Amino acid sequence: MSKLVAVRLDERLLSRVDRERRRRGVSRARAVHEALAAWVARERLADAVREEAEAYGKHPVTADEFGAILGAQRWAR
Repeated sequence: MSKLVAVRLDERLLSRVDRERRRRGVSRARAVHEALAAWVARERLADAVREEAEAYGKHPVTADEFGAILGAQRWAR
């Protein structure tokens, strides 16, 4: 199910959106949908990265956690 949403855009941005969506052969609604979906995905990824960094800041990795694995790696020269 979808809902109708009114969005106000400045004319320059709308012109650029229309030019690009015509080139790709998609509707204005599809272009806005894809842009918003990409924005949500980027925000969720940024949140996950920030949460992971905070967690490692509170509980840093110790040498004994990955020492055996890191010591076993052979890097190509």
